[in-house]
Amino acid sequence: MKKIGLGVFIFTVGIFFVIAGPIPQDETFHAFADTRTLFGVPNFWNMVSNLPFAVVGIIGLTRFRGLTDRALFSGILLTAFGSAYYHLAPNDSRLIWDRLPMTIVFMAFTAAVVSEESNARLPLALLIAGTASILWWSRMNDLRPYAVVKFGPILWIAPMLIRSKHRAYLWSIIGLFALAEALELADRAMGHGLYLSGHTLKHLSAGAATWAVYCWRDRSALA
Repeated sequence: MKKIGLGVFIFTVGIFFVIAGPIPQDETFHAFADTRTLFGVPNFWNMVSNLPFAVVGIIGLTRFRGLTDRALFSGILLTAFGSAYYHLAPNDSRLIWDRLPMTIVFMAFTAAVVSEESNARLPLALLIAGTASILWWSRMNDLRPYAVVKFGPILWIAPMLIRSKHRAYLWSIIGLFALAEALELADRAMGHGLYLSGHTLKHLSAGAATWAVYCWRDRSALA
């Protein structure tokens, strides 16, 4: 299953880079629906909705000691700070610090699914690839490598999830992540009709996904 998923991943990524040209960062990305200042904090709800990442990250770091898990929950914790820093004054330079810890989460999660905890080489290689995707974007204004890091692992790990004894947790993680992406796309539409905008709800959905990650790793450690 690992080889099948890896083959599909490599083939799809190759086709993607052949067909798609460079994908520049859309400057309208920073124009979020909810810009309210509360208690003196600009963009308040997009800021405080990062709290679940901090909580899950701290709990995970106190629970686990393995290399992959430490990277995974460190990335989740750093996402809270990186996203809050970005949303304080959204722009491209701050967006780097939002996306960089997220690549740590994506890559460590992938490594945890496809490799044994004792295998240190795969997590390290994936973490380097995730960091490189951010450096490429910041230098070349091309989001293709970041898109691969963010969405590509699903192609790699999907065949393994069919037979995994923890597939209920893993599918819930992917489902909550997909919901978070949908909420982000609906940021403005939801912002006009609800008290909380789509982007704020995206943070909460992604936060729920990280808690599902914790439950999965905890169950794996007990198995």
